[in-house]
Amino acid sequence: MRHSLALVTLGVGLVAGACGNDSGSQGGDDTGPAPRATWYQDVAPILAEHCMSCHQAGGIAPFSLTDYDDAVEVSEMAAHMVDTGQMPPFDAREEADCTPRFGWQDDPRLDATEKQTLHAWIEDGHALGTEAEIPTPPTTALPGVSKTMTPTVGWTTSGTKDQFVCFVLDPGNTQLAWVTGLQVRPGNDLVVHHAVITELTKQEDITTVVAQRGIGQPWDCSASATPGDFVINVWTPGNQPMQTPPELAIPLVANAKLVMQIHYHPAGQTNDIDFTSVDLRYSNVWPRKMYFVAAIGNELAAPNLEPSPDEAPGAPVQFKIPANAPDHPEKMFRTLDSLGGLTGVKVFSVNPHMHLVGTHISSKIVRPAARGTDPQTECLANGGWNFDWQRTYIYDAPIDQLPSLEAGDRIEIACRWNNTLDNPFVQRMLHDSNLPPRPIDITLGEQTTNEMCLEIFGLAVDAPANPAPLGLPFELPDVAAFRSAMRLP
Repeated sequence: MRHSLALVTLGVGLVAGACGNDSGSQGGDDTGPAPRATWYQDVAPILAEHCMSCHQAGGIAPFSLTDYDDAVEVSEMAAHMVDTGQMPPFDAREEADCTPRFGWQDDPRLDATEKQTLHAWIEDGHALGTEAEIPTPPTTALPGVSKTMTPTVGWTTSGTKDQFVCFVLDPGNTQLAWVTGLQVRPGNDLVVHHAVITELTKQEDITTVVAQRGIGQPWDCSASATPGDFVINVWTPGNQPMQTPPELAIPLVANAKLVMQIHYHPAGQTNDIDFTSVDLRYSNVWPRKMYFVAAIGNELAAPNLEPSPDEAPGAPVQFKIPANAPDHPEKMFRTLDSLGGLTGVKVFSVNPHMHLVGTHISSKIVRPAARGTDPQTECLANGGWNFDWQRTYIYDAPIDQLPSLEAGDRIEIACRWNNTLDNPFVQRMLHDSNLPPRPIDITLGEQTTNEMCLEIFGLAVDAPANPAPLGLPFELPDVAAFRSAMRLP
C-alpha cells in the first residue's frame, strides 16, 4: 500500500539509531532481581494485539515484530513510536476543545499499563521468559463473508489526472437481505484513492442501468452522479471492514444491484490492472435500526463557509489553501433543516475525509438545546490526519446512547492544512501530478491536487416492523429529502 514507503523510510532511520543498543540480553544475571516483564508472558501478547497484524512476515509494515530477536532489535524505536502516538496508526484525539463523549471500538492504542510494560521490558534487559505460544494477531479481514463480488473486467488507470470509474455489481439476492458486514478489497491498492458503494433499489432504475452498463463492466462516471438510491459504504485507505451489531443492518432489497464508484489516482505511473472486490456478510436477524451513509462538509463559499484568517477583510469567502501556508484553517457548518421523515437517527460512526495536504479535522454538533442524554454541544470526532491511514471510527456505546440527530441541529467541521514543502505529502502530491516542486494554491474539488473537508457519517435510523415471513416486500423510508440535507460523499 502507499503507506509502506513512508513506514520503510521512517523505520530504517529509527532502526539505525536503535541498533547501537545492546539487544542481546534475555534477562540479565539470574541472581539479580526478577524482570518486571518478559517477552513470552507480557510483551508478545501486547504486540500481537496491537502491532503484529501489520508487523509480520508478508505484512504491510517494513519489519516484523513476531520474532523475539527482531522485536529486541527495534524495541527502543517501537517504544518511541508508541509514546509519541505515531504507532499504532490511529488519528482520533482527545483534546481540550474537542473530546468525544464515547471511546472508539477496536481502538488499537496501547493503554498506560501496556506502555509501562514495554518500557520495563526494555529497561530490564529484554527478558525472554518461559516459552509459550504467542497469541494470533487480530485479522483485518471481514469474518463470516456470505458473498464476494468482483468486476468481470478490470481497470488500468494511467496519466496524472485522477479518474472516476463505476461498476454495477450483483449481490444475487432474490429476497430482502440484511447486511451487517461489508469490506472493499482493492486489487491494486497503490491506485485506489477511495470507493463509494451505492444501492439501486427500484426495478426500473436497475433495468436501465444494467442495460446501459452491464454487470461488472467499467465505465467513466466522472461527469455524472453515481447511480443509487443511497450510499451504504465509503472505503478509504487504511479503513477496517464495516461491521454492525445484529440490531443494525443495511437493507439490501430483493434483486437490488450495487454500484461501486472508484476514485483512481494513477500518479503518473504505469500501473497494474485493478480488480477491486466487495465482500458482504448477511444476517437473518430483523434489526431495530437500518444503516445508511451520508456526509456533511465541503462547503465552497459563504454563508456555510466561514471567513479564514488568510482572507483580506471584505474579500469573498472562498475555500482556498494558499501556497506556502503552514497551518491554514477552514471552518464550515450545515444546519439540518429536514431529515426526510426519518426517525430515531443516531450517529453510529464517523469517517473524516481530506486529501494529501491535511493535518487535522474535527466535527461538532450544536443542538438548539440539550436533548435527553445529549448535551447541547458535542464533539463528534477529532484528530490528526494521514491520508494513508484513514479510518471509520465507531463509537463504543450502545445504539440507544449514541449521539442523536434531529432537524434544527447544526454540524460544524473544522480542518487544517500544511501547504508547504515541509509537508512530505505536498511533495508527493506535486510529484504524482507532474507539477514543479513548489506549492500551489489548493481549492475544493475531487482531484488529489484539490482538497476536501468532509465528515462521512454512518447513521442508524429506525427500521420498519418485521413482516412475516421474512423476505416479503416492504417500503424503505424515502431518503431523498434526507440526502439533500446530508450531502453524499
